[in-house]
Amino acid sequence: MMFCLKTEKRYNKCIRKLNKISMTNGMFERGKKKMAYIIPKCPTFKTRGEEKLFNALKANLDDLWTVYYEPVINGKYPDFILFHEYYGILILEVKDYTTQTILEIRKDYWKIYSQGKEVSIKNPFSQAIEYRNELINLLSKHKELVEQAGNFQGKLKFPVAVGCVFVDLTASDIINLCIDQVIPLGQLFCMEDLEDSHVFNEKINGIMETLFTINSLSREEARIVKQVIYPVIKVNYSGQVDRSLEEEQQTGKEEKERKEILNVQLISFEHYVDEFYYVVDRVHHLCQTGAARNITIAYPLNRFLRRGTVKEFISDLLKSRGLLAKRGLTLKLFELEQLSDYCRSTDYLFIVDINSIRSTAVYERQLRPIIEGKIYNGPIMLTANKPSWLTKKLKNRLAQR
Repeated sequence: MMFCLKTEKRYNKCIRKLNKISMTNGMFERGKKKMAYIIPKCPTFKTRGEEKLFNALKANLDDLWTVYYEPVINGKYPDFILFHEYYGILILEVKDYTTQTILEIRKDYWKIYSQGKEVSIKNPFSQAIEYRNELINLLSKHKELVEQAGNFQGKLKFPVAVGCVFVDLTASDIINLCIDQVIPLGQLFCMEDLEDSHVFNEKINGIMETLFTINSLSREEARIVKQVIYPVIKVNYSGQVDRSLEEEQQTGKEEKERKEILNVQLISFEHYVDEFYYVVDRVHHLCQTGAARNITIAYPLNRFLRRGTVKEFISDLLKSRGLLAKRGLTLKLFELEQLSDYCRSTDYLFIVDINSIRSTAVYERQLRPIIEGKIYNGPIMLTANKPSWLTKKLKNRLAQR
């Protein structure tokens, strides 16, 4: 087996860099786990490494992610494509190589030991880049997904990033084998990365931010992206193309009744940072004026943001304003599904990030009983950081009061 020669200084430097990339801000509490959408639902894997990564994705990503296993992209078959309307697309190439498998590493081709003989393969990172280029070409055919003016005219509105996953190699294996010399360290996942949910998500966020960041895609833009990656066409008995199943689930059933919603306010923002700062300022104002002494902030999903989670972000803001230690003020942070057990004693209720509610079923079960006064009769402020089917629905209902 051939290994690169390194000085101890370079080895330690790479280890520190790898650890920095994989660092976590600490553990946090979450409610019931909401898993990513998996397409197809029950895939059959070609390798043990693919199954291992699949299980990690399933266990660690929330349901704002859609995970595609081996979608067909212009005749090519990337291992995994991850899509998130707040982040963009991440293509992952998976290898279950061991230290005994890899014989030689070069920028373009590697030599590995497979089925009793030495074979040459393309650099896994180069494979992922080929898949990325094919996908960008397909997505760019849809003008809705392309910038029409400005410095980035003709470019996609969202990033398409790539990464390589070595499920059976440790961080030190990556350095010892010199893999970091031919694949950027920030776009590598090793064995340890798959074993910690926070580290895993931070690593994904770091890869996406390497290119550029976006606020979010519209519902129509997200629908087009999903249709390109995994086309779904539903045909009714008349032979006409019907809406996709996913679109039907997103739209849900029509409103049965138009009930008056009392004491409810909806405010939309361009970005979650503006939204959460506003909510914390409102909490501070309610406390200063004595209008409320028992305040609850709820969120549909403790999703990962670009830094930390929703709960961590809001908690840090409250702490920075001294509100968590404020005498005479009781503040509670809950996931929305936990709220019904605690909100009766609340003077004022904030429900933030409501655009992360993806399905009609979640709205009917968790949010609707609250805003219609079946569980809580006090003032409610709903906030969102992007337009969604739910914000549109609620705006229409609130306008009819």
